[in-house]
Amino acid sequence: MTDINGINLSGVTGKLIQTVPLTKNPAPQAIASDPVNGHVFVLQMESAAKTPLGNMYLNRIDRTTGRLTGSMYLTGFGHGISMGAEPVGTDTYLWTEVGPVSPNDGVSNAFGTAVTRFRFVDGATLDQADVPAAQKFCPPGGRSTGPSVDLANNTLTIVYFKGSVRCFTRYDLAKAAQGEWVEIGSTFELPAGAESGLTFQGYTALNGVLYVYQWKKDPVTTYPGTTYITSYSLDSKTKLDSQVVTGADGLERREPEGLAVEVDPKTGETRLLFGFSDTVPGTTGRRNVTIGWYPTQPAVDGVKVLSDWENLTLATGVKAGAEAPRGRLVALADTTYLQLRGTLTCNLTGDALIATLPQRLWPTRTVRQNTPRNMYYGVGVCRVEANKLGELWAFGASTDNAISWIDLDCVSTAWR
Repeated sequence: MTDINGINLSGVTGKLIQTVPLTKNPAPQAIASDPVNGHVFVLQMESAAKTPLGNMYLNRIDRTTGRLTGSMYLTGFGHGISMGAEPVGTDTYLWTEVGPVSPNDGVSNAFGTAVTRFRFVDGATLDQADVPAAQKFCPPGGRSTGPSVDLANNTLTIVYFKGSVRCFTRYDLAKAAQGEWVEIGSTFELPAGAESGLTFQGYTALNGVLYVYQWKKDPVTTYPGTTYITSYSLDSKTKLDSQVVTGADGLERREPEGLAVEVDPKTGETRLLFGFSDTVPGTTGRRNVTIGWYPTQPAVDGVKVLSDWENLTLATGVKAGAEAPRGRLVALADTTYLQLRGTLTCNLTGDALIATLPQRLWPTRTVRQNTPRNMYYGVGVCRVEANKLGELWAFGASTDNAISWIDLDCVSTAWR
């Protein structure tokens, strides 16, 4: 079902970044995007074993390259239920929960009791006690709070508990930034039973639609479990849809962490972003983040372009042919495809890395296809494979049957 935002929770998805290591070891908790300035932000909660509780790391990542470009340390802020980003010129202001913190029903993970707004300053430490009281807003209930920003409609949504009920209230974003809290519409209460057997992993709101991120742990191994997004109308108070999230299904741990919305400044397309945490290979539990997204632009002649043509980074010793090697993602009939084009010249005498894909094209499961190469003793085809590190490999060369060129134009393979 496609909702009023053009989002189909059972439809195809694209990729923003994949398996990006974060500042410290903990898992990500919340995500936010500033596409105007080219950033994506990720919150991590410091280990609950460290006291005092409620400290978080705020990561800034280049949304084009996937590289970590800065971080902040937020002490006494909370757990990181949700977050919003607001571009102001070349700066980004973040909305997060803030302390003083309180335990959530006796759980050791501390949660913020208010929300606040602050400018991102790389390398800075911000303590909740240094945030003026006038810059903190405590919603009624004041427990397990978290903000979400909808720049398309200039609204700020805040989640909080009132008794045992999880509530969501909308406010005018511009006025909230000035300390004036003007409600929009009425408060939405998550229906009874909506969280039964599920763990709340974040939320966001767009144009009056609330999207709730939830996780059902595997009863035997915990991970990866099953991830759901459920949508509700904030105005009619009705459930719209609930679907299992299938994006990034090749991640081994695949713990859902964070929802957000963004507006592409070039195309005007609004997108629903969803995050997953995985374990960094070769470490003792260090976590990374992968962020996918649901498109909202309609298909043209049955095709949705999820990522336009981008140049591949060629490996050492590999050169571009008549047309530079490029790649993109498209969706056709509810299936996402990785498409490549261009030619390259090389001198391969064995299986070899030939290029690296842009971050947005990295699959979470290896994809492969046969493609033309120089003809030699009746062999005119080789196999190319893209793995979840974004590496593009060529297979089939040998010392007595070298590959001197590869044509990528026919590569169009199902991608996940």
